[in-house]
Amino acid sequence: MKPQPRLVLIGLGHTMRRDDGVGLWVARRIQARSHPGLMVIPMGVPDPIALAQAWEGATITWIVDAVIAAKPPGTLLRLRWDRLLIDPQGRWFSTHGISLWEAITLARMLHEPPLQMIVYGIVGQDFSHGEGLSPEVEAGAYRLLCRLERLIPRILRDFGSGATLLRQDPRIPPKLPV
Repeated sequence: MKPQPRLVLIGLGHTMRRDDGVGLWVARRIQARSHPGLMVIPMGVPDPIALAQAWEGATITWIVDAVIAAKPPGTLLRLRWDRLLIDPQGRWFSTHGISLWEAITLARMLHEPPLQMIVYGIVGQDFSHGEGLSPEVEAGAYRLLCRLERLIPRILRDFGSGATLLRQDPRIPPKLPV
């Protein structure tokens, strides 16, 4: 029997700051569906210790968070972790006190990162106090939810068919359909 990959989805955000809760929105909806082999972790802020513990031993980790960017609200941005870490401008990527760039950097010092880590940022519009996502951000979150719902079973099926995930040069993540 082949080992199953360990998949982790981390949703970041704060539900009382409107669009900032989009990472938690995605995490809770994925968590409500049954995906054997997927651990879903709703997390408030990108805490380096919690991130390192969450991705320990993971094959693939997705991190979902609201972002501020010069793009229309609801735009879905996809970044590989190595690009986020190389580009110090990646610090703008978070709406939290500690940036996601800083949290990942610190977490990587604590535990080896997963074979594949993808950060999905959804451009927010309204970060005021209150609950609920703006319509554009909710639409972007739904698009990501649909993407993940297609990817997760495919990754599990492909891994079970004999595909191997070998760690090569740690600066170059293996190619996976994430």
